[in-house]
Amino acid sequence: MKYSFFLCFFGLAILSACNNPKNGNNNTGTTDTTSNTKKELTKTFYKRLEGTIAGKKVVVHLQKVNDDVSGSYYYDGSWLNLSTDTLIGKDSLVLTEYSYYESYFTQDFKSPHLALKWTGNGFNGTWESGDKAKKFPIILTEKYPDGSYPFNTGIYADSVKAFANQAKSPAAQISFEYLESKNTDESGTWLNTELKKILGIKSQVDRSIGFKNIAADYFKDYKSQVAEQSKDGRGGDFEAWMNYTNNTQQSVSYNDNGYVVIDFLADAYTGGAHGNYSSVMYCLDVKNKKQMVLSDIVKIDSNTLQGILERNLRKEYNIKAKDALSTVLFDDFIKPNNNFYFNSNGIAFMYNPYEVASYAQGQIVVFVPYADLKTYLVPAFVQRMGIK
Repeated sequence: MKYSFFLCFFGLAILSACNNPKNGNNNTGTTDTTSNTKKELTKTFYKRLEGTIAGKKVVVHLQKVNDDVSGSYYYDGSWLNLSTDTLIGKDSLVLTEYSYYESYFTQDFKSPHLALKWTGNGFNGTWESGDKAKKFPIILTEKYPDGSYPFNTGIYADSVKAFANQAKSPAAQISFEYLESKNTDESGTWLNTELKKILGIKSQVDRSIGFKNIAADYFKDYKSQVAEQSKDGRGGDFEAWMNYTNNTQQSVSYNDNGYVVIDFLADAYTGGAHGNYSSVMYCLDVKNKKQMVLSDIVKIDSNTLQGILERNLRKEYNIKAKDALSTVLFDDFIKPNNNFYFNSNGIAFMYNPYEVASYAQGQIVVFVPYADLKTYLVPAFVQRMGIK
């Protein structure tokens, strides 16, 4: 879903009518991690996969809801996102690989593809560059070592027409792609409470009820705006802008060493030239049952961290020393924010559209290797992560 959001925004912004999903389409699913002999992929799943691409070790996080597959992994200096290209039968799929950096800053960039076949306990396949000049083998196995956690995935979707009696009425659509811990122990209960909190649902409230309540408020506000526009006497000209959308997705970016990092992606269209989207990263210390702050990872003053960020921004976005950062950003500097996440190799800082750069630049992500922060890392974090 993640990559699909970026591709679909411009289309959502200009559509004047839509095919509405059936109201109250509440699909939930479970991930079967115990029956590894099944050679068909289930309708919904989350899989933590270990293995190699081109002989290099990777951990892939992959989730599927109905016919939508998305995921991510870290490889050769970049976080790479994956999204559905083609589903082939019940055991094979082709994924498009998307990099934050290359898609915008490389002219005529062609995305690589991963062709994967489910073996019953993992995937075998081939990675192929966008120009088909390079091919590498892929070997992945589903694994959940100590300190990692299995999840179920599901989706709730609903919609409402602006004008109930019009067959081609504009409509508002809302959806929630969510995760829930499969574990029922203390850690699983805490994880589910945090996952609900991210969605804006109280721990004691069932997800389906929480989604219905959020959707009801959203549709009430939508109907109010439709009524207000109609009162203004604008006629039907405003209807082209009244196909509203509000979509959210929870996905796993890291799942090891008693830590889980959740990417909460939201996109919305509420009229105008285009919609907007943003990611909020939640770093969860499951072992100690707390949401992490940056000082749990690194003890460093903001000026020193700013300098490290700016050096890595120049390296990742190919900004020469003689050029100002404002060739990419609004300003000639970038300050650390609280929207950070991490994996076994380093920390990344996420900046959403309009935060430090224009909408056209998309999300700006600055990755900082642990090697650049060695003297500032918190010893307890270093020990748990096994950082050398």
